[in-house]
Amino acid sequence: MNDTIDYAEMLEIPVNTLNVTKKRSKKRREEEDLKERVLDSVNEKMDAQPQEGAQEENVVDYGAPPEEPPQPAPQKRFLENKLLLGEFIAVCALCATILLTNLFWQESAINTFFRSLITEDTPAAAPDERSYAELTAGSVVADADIACAVSETGVLSFTGECSVYPPCGGVVESVAEGEGGYAVEIRHTSSFSTVIAGLTYAYAAAGEPVYATIPVGFTDGASAVTVSLYDGDALIRAYSLDENNDIVWNV
Repeated sequence: MNDTIDYAEMLEIPVNTLNVTKKRSKKRREEEDLKERVLDSVNEKMDAQPQEGAQEENVVDYGAPPEEPPQPAPQKRFLENKLLLGEFIAVCALCATILLTNLFWQESAINTFFRSLITEDTPAAAPDERSYAELTAGSVVADADIACAVSETGVLSFTGECSVYPPCGGVVESVAEGEGGYAVEIRHTSSFSTVIAGLTYAYAAAGEPVYATIPVGFTDGASAVTVSLYDGDALIRAYSLDENNDIVWNV
């Protein structure tokens, strides 16, 4: 036994457990309560509002990204390239065949076939059924100083160095060379024609068109030039010449 217990027993004083409680200050408790309320109030405001310095992000919706076209399989692309190469070789071979046949065999079936595709049928021009009296005739010489005369049979003649013109436009039917020079026959309409004989030079060939304003030949004046106008097979007599040697129809 220790000395404390011995001493208590000696004094016969009952010993009890003693709990000591320290009383807190009322002022300090109020300060802590106020501090907690302030913190709670601030926390509530922070939860209700975005934090300071935070910025809203601008989100732009660009839609779904475009879908990429499916890439062909390498094997398929290889086959397509081979097909194109084969078509190119076939076209080159066809062109070479056509070229060789055009050079060495012009009457081949393939040439005839392609000519039939390219050649278009040109419609034939309607025949000109006008009579000579419906046409305006001009002078067969450009020089008014050259004397022209018309015989009783209707043949116009002159002698002099000059260019010779057709009385009207038309197409050359034929060109013949004789002792007196060149003779040119011109078809004006289906019934009207002219024969110019005694030319030193003929400028047009058979089948070529001629015009009243373009010379059809030339004479050096060594011999006379005759101009005969025909209505069908009949020689035309019903005309005369004015002061400019222009032909005037007497109908």
